Amino acid sequence: MIFAASWAVSTRLHNLFRRFAPSNILIRRTQTRTGIKWGPLVGVAAAVLYGLLMLATATVLRKGGPGWVDLIVLLAFWNTVKFTCLIPVSLVRLVRVRHQERVLQRDRQAGEELQRARIERAVATGC
Repeated sequence: MIFAASWAVSTRLHNLFRRFAPSNILIRRTQTRTGIKWGPLVGVAAAVLYGLLMLATATVLRKGGPGWVDLIVLLAFWNTVKFTCLIPVSLVRLVRVRHQERVLQRDRQAGEELQRARIERAVATGC
C-alpha cells in the first residue's frame, strides 16, 4: 500500500516537473526536429550558466548564508549535469538526422531519375 502510494506520487511529480520545469522544457524543445540543431549550443550555454549559479550560491552559503541555499546549489548542480549530458546526445541525434535526410534526398533523386528515364523510353518507343 505504501509502495503503491509512493509510486503514484513520484509518477505525478515526475510528470509535473517534466512539464513545467524550465530546464526540462528547454531540453524537450531541443529534441524536436526544428530545435535539434540548437541542442549543442543550448547545452553549452545552460551548463555554463547553471555552473555559475552553482558557484555563486555555494559562495553565499560558505559566507554564512541560510541553509535553504543548499537546495539551489543542488538544483544548479543537477541542471548542469543534465545540460552537460545534452551536448553529446544532441550531437549524435543531429548527425543521425542529417544522415537520414541525406539518404532520403538521394533516394528521391534516384526515383526522379528512374521516372525520367522511363518517360524518355516511352517517348522514344512511341508508347
